Amino acid sequence: MRAALAIETTAAVFGMLGAALLASAVHPGLGFAAFLVSNVGWLAFSAGHGHWRMFAQQCVFLLTSLVGLWNWWLAPLVRG
Repeated sequence: MRAALAIETTAAVFGMLGAALLASAVHPGLGFAAFLVSNVGWLAFSAGHGHWRMFAQQCVFLLTSLVGLWNWWLAPLVRG
């Protein structure tokens, strides 16, 4: 049960951090990276507790985090 609490807390904190970074518009790429950590945490938590609708939602959010990371960080690095 302690592992679940740690995962849940980490996912929540990184979700809030991602929202704050994205809203600040100073480091949107870091916001998407924080969201990615949050998404992975929520996927682990929801799968472990059988919350399949939340799991499906986090799969979609994971994809949006990856697109955001591509647009704000990886694509500029690749394209120069």
